[in-house]
Amino acid sequence: MKEESEKEVQLTDFDYLLADPHIQMMKAAIPFMRPQEQRFCSVFIKLQELTRIREIFRNEPLNAMSLGPESKQRPTMVGVLQAIRPYAGPREQELIDMLENIQLTIQAFQANG
Repeated sequence: MKEESEKEVQLTDFDYLLADPHIQMMKAAIPFMRPQEQRFCSVFIKLQELTRIREIFRNEPLNAMSLGPESKQRPTMVGVLQAIRPYAGPREQELIDMLENIQLTIQAFQANG
């Protein structure tokens, strides 16, 4: 069903946090449905995921992800760029690499200045 040119989708930690076998089963069945059923099922799946997000953050109020207020590690621009790079296309990855190099150069000047 996928075209050769499509990029293989990588899941994030957030995607794994939302993962539910039943939702995945419904997603796998969508291509076998009629168009009207596909639309309904797609909306239903997204509503289920939104409900799951709400439950996760309600049940884990301090931090649902690994880098939060309690974390000893401070988020950096370079860290953010490295985290998003695997999900970018080739042109975006080049831009991210350039931004990362600029950020590292600025940090080096600040450390030596």
